[in-house]
Amino acid sequence: MIAKIYENVIVKNTDKGLGVFAVRNFHKGEVVIIGRRVELLTERTLYSLQIDFNLHAELDAPGRLINHSCNPNTGIRNNQFGGYNFIALFDISEGEEITWDYETTEYVFISVFQCLCNSSNCRGRLRGFSFHPVEIRHKYGEFIADYLKI
Repeated sequence: MIAKIYENVIVKNTDKGLGVFAVRNFHKGEVVIIGRRVELLTERTLYSLQIDFNLHAELDAPGRLINHSCNPNTGIRNNQFGGYNFIALFDISEGEEITWDYETTEYVFISVFQCLCNSSNCRGRLRGFSFHPVEIRHKYGEFIADYLKI
């Protein structure tokens, strides 16, 4: 794929497939990407995100193309478009890959099991929010799917 530029980010090939990268600096708390729902589903797909226990949403690009990290630079927040906003958890530099923790939306993860993030605190495999220890749940605070805030 030839790189594709969106507002504030660019999608390009990486060794993990497609990735989303900042084309400018972002400050902690700033919305990096607004993910808008394009389809509501009752079953998962390769690119869907869980939005309730039995509902999934496919987001528009570039939201659906953001890679996972066990040490992400964005967290998610439900938005008015039926999807998720990706919010900077700390300052993000131009050129940095935008990442989020897939387990902050997926209650039980069933599509990608082996983690490829290579972060220093990589969990090795993705299992889902229901398997997170309390300290990881608290790490993200408000930046998890609303349906998981029970």
